[in-house]
Amino acid sequence: MVKKSNAKIEIKKLLDKTDLDEKLLSKVKDLLDKTDLDDKLVDAYQDVKSSGLLGKIKCYIKCYGGYLLAVGAGCYFGKNLWIGLALLVVVGIWGYKVNCNHKICKR
Repeated sequence: MVKKSNAKIEIKKLLDKTDLDEKLLSKVKDLLDKTDLDDKLVDAYQDVKSSGLLGKIKCYIKCYGGYLLAVGAGCYFGKNLWIGLALLVVVGIWGYKVNCNHKICKR
């Protein structure tokens, strides 16, 4: 017969093995404390955002992204009609959302 293990015993066994885990965790924390990559990324993002470059990039993607999708749709018409039609529908939705002035679009 297979002996069923008690959940409390299994948890106790796992907790007894945590000495190694705590040492490893402390080493990982030490390494993470030495790196300030997150702070550098946040600072760089704030600099780009404050300079207006991020807004300009978003604007260009919003304005000219539909053209890029339309070119992709035209290229796919030669290979696969259905993918080309799907991209063409996406281009239509993109153009409608970008140029729509109704309350429905301003969600």
